[in-house]
Amino acid sequence: MSLLIHRSWVVFVYAITISLESILIEFLTTRFLQIPPIVLSAISITLAGSLLLLIAAFFKRSRAIVSIFSKSSKNLILSCSSLAVGIFTWYDSISRIGASKEVLIAGPLEIVIIVVLARIFLEEKLDKIQVIGIILALIGFFMAVASDANVLDGTSIQTIVTMPSIIITFGDIEAILSAFGFAIGVLFLTKLVSLYSSIEVAGASMFVSGLILIGLMSGFFYESYILLLDTSSFQQRPLIINLIILILFSLLPFIGSLCYSTGLRRIGASVTAVIGSASILITISIQIVLGELGIKVNLPDNLFIAILGGILGFLGIYIIHINNHYLPMNIRRK
Repeated sequence: MSLLIHRSWVVFVYAITISLESILIEFLTTRFLQIPPIVLSAISITLAGSLLLLIAAFFKRSRAIVSIFSKSSKNLILSCSSLAVGIFTWYDSISRIGASKEVLIAGPLEIVIIVVLARIFLEEKLDKIQVIGIILALIGFFMAVASDANVLDGTSIQTIVTMPSIIITFGDIEAILSAFGFAIGVLFLTKLVSLYSSIEVAGASMFVSGLILIGLMSGFFYESYILLLDTSSFQQRPLIINLIILILFSLLPFIGSLCYSTGLRRIGASVTAVIGSASILITISIQIVLGELGIKVNLPDNLFIAILGGILGFLGIYIIHINNHYLPMNIRRK
């Protein structure tokens, strides 16, 4: 147990970092700078990936960096294509439905997808206990979707039982797509971290994902370039200030990606996923505190349903990974 804790602390850092990143995405895209999500994601992810590659090169890993782009290009491109979809839909979904609801929807669903895909492609064992965990995680997912359905407007049990029709918004759909994007990307990243160091994989995957997003920004969101250069769109802030903020923000995906990739290598995809899922509860907890402090945040209409769904989702994720056959072989032996 102590060995597992020693190996997994970086994933706890990831969980906190990803929560802060999600909350800042909401503020930067909807309140402060009003940056289009495609611009924020493309620039920050590319900068974070570039920084990781520079650090790897500094430690004389240039040959490995060249190798990951040449010998493992297929897995890299497949993972980055999926991650690019996950990143953009994640950012855009937060700008529409808020950080809390996005993570409540995508968090449990992403883990379920990872486990199912791991069972199919990585041949990880799935028993009845894990099936129960999947069911709980899915219940948490559906409760998160229903958290804006005003199911608690009445006070009677009948009102609560007879839930109105749940309206799935475009932001909800994007959150679901982000879960699929990240889950599929994780499978390919797991293969890469078995061959290369975590910093090489994190740097290469984020850099290529960022380039894909920049391509989308230039091809389908041309107006985003205009928005980036037009300081009036950013509340009259000078361009240099906007760029500095984007650079500082890129430190969050930089730290998060490095910690997550390190977790994949140290303790495997399953345990990394369950610890990282603590971001579900961390995000909504931080936003509730911010709301109590008078800071405007986008929280689900029904916090009771949302929090209960988050707890069930996290509990389901924990049950999914409760058996030690989800731990890497080197940890089980020790």
